[in-house]
Amino acid sequence: MADKALHEMISAFATGCMDKANFVQFKDYIKEGGELPDRELGELQNIIAMIPVILDLETPDPAIKDMVAKKLIGMKDEIKTKIIAEKTKATFQTRAGTFLQEKTKVKEGLPPVVPPSHKTLTYSSKKTEFNNSTLAFNENKANTFTKAKTTWIDPPQITPIDKKRVVQTPILTDEPEAVKTPKDIKEEYESQEKNSSVMTGWIAILLSILLFTILGYYVFTSIESHNRKIDELKDDVTKLRSDLNNANNFIANNSSLVEFFNYKDRTTVELKNPNLNEKSLALLLLSFGEKEGLIQFKDVKPLQPNQAYQVWVNSKGQSYSLGTYQPNGSEYLKITSFPFIPKEQIESFRVTVGPNTGFQTPPATPYLVGSFSGKVK
Repeated sequence: MADKALHEMISAFATGCMDKANFVQFKDYIKEGGELPDRELGELQNIIAMIPVILDLETPDPAIKDMVAKKLIGMKDEIKTKIIAEKTKATFQTRAGTFLQEKTKVKEGLPPVVPPSHKTLTYSSKKTEFNNSTLAFNENKANTFTKAKTTWIDPPQITPIDKKRVVQTPILTDEPEAVKTPKDIKEEYESQEKNSSVMTGWIAILLSILLFTILGYYVFTSIESHNRKIDELKDDVTKLRSDLNNANNFIANNSSLVEFFNYKDRTTVELKNPNLNEKSLALLLLSFGEKEGLIQFKDVKPLQPNQAYQVWVNSKGQSYSLGTYQPNGSEYLKITSFPFIPKEQIESFRVTVGPNTGFQTPPATPYLVGSFSGKVK
């Protein structure tokens, strides 16, 4: 088969425009193993199937519909007359053919066919072999009479025409098919448009509900997430504020300590109770370069309202007072009277308990003692 003819047949087959002769030729060509271009038929079928999706539906101009309706109204009587004439002609031809068949059967000796009901045509698909049946009956009767002359044999019943051989034709009526008027077409079109609009409206409502549900869920989860983050940030801010307040309180209560640690030369002396069973002690911080000092009391015994702790420094057998102090907790107290003695000449430090006005000379028994070396003589 020529390539051009083959391509034309493939195109006609894909579009459904192939006539019967070409279809038979094309089918025989495929059955005989003829080769087809690779994927051409499938691609054409896919393109043809996509045409309803690719092309835009165009609504005809209302004027065209009016013209068609007027034309149909004008042709209404003509169409009715034509349909009645064609049906009458078909009925007459059918009845004439039936009459000829019946006449032929009578001549051949066949039983007549039961006349059909009103406006119903029936015919027999096969002829009944009446002559053969009659011959078989006569032979059977002769044989039976020879064997038993005294016995009466009833003749076999002639089987009527098989019902399966009678085929009923469709009922023909003289009434033409109803022709739709322009009003009916318009009402049907409006009904379809109304149903389409209602369906479109319901689909739009369902899509809107679904969209709002998804949007609401997303907003709800987002708000919950933000609320959790806000609560966490609030907890962090509260914790930071607490830490800041503690830091401010520490700085406020220990500003002198912070300032002291900015000095370059710092000396620390730990004063302990001579009685090892008691854990009371005092920490003395001195800066001889800046002439500043701090003292902190820990686990000391409570004082009477008119009592105070007095700090002493000993050098070459002499004692010098560094002031009296009434601690309230474990805060650092500033030394009110810094020793004028050089650091190398200081032998020891002592803390005594006495009146808040202080002693002129230290008592014989100190409450706390200490030295730079940690040993007290």
